[in-house]
Amino acid sequence: MSDQRLRPTERLHCPRAYQQVFAQGEKLVGPLFVLYVLPTSASHSRLGLAVSKRLGNAVLRNRIKRYLRETFRRHKAVLVIPCDVVIVARHGAVGVPYTAYVQAFLALLPRCKCLRQRQEGMRS
Repeated sequence: MSDQRLRPTERLHCPRAYQQVFAQGEKLVGPLFVLYVLPTSASHSRLGLAVSKRLGNAVLRNRIKRYLRETFRRHKAVLVIPCDVVIVARHGAVGVPYTAYVQAFLALLPRCKCLRQRQEGMRS
């Protein structure tokens, strides 16, 4: 079984890393959030979150961030190729149960062209 923890090294911290993912990464739009994915040469995937104050008060924003972190933590093994992932929450994410986050995350990943291309390149 893979490591289930979300270590500090598996988080995006500096603004420059966020900007690089926004500029060069692939954008996948879903009903709950927008997913930006950028494959990297690192040994592990990293997560960055962006939750605007427009979504609600601090309690709601923190709940959304908890749900997004937990979704990434439990399903990071699905990302066969290490990549930087930035998740930007949308208004649809407010008041939705955790299972909806998981379904949306797992529905968006197969649509990611850069992950499919890199996987096919690794098989050849």
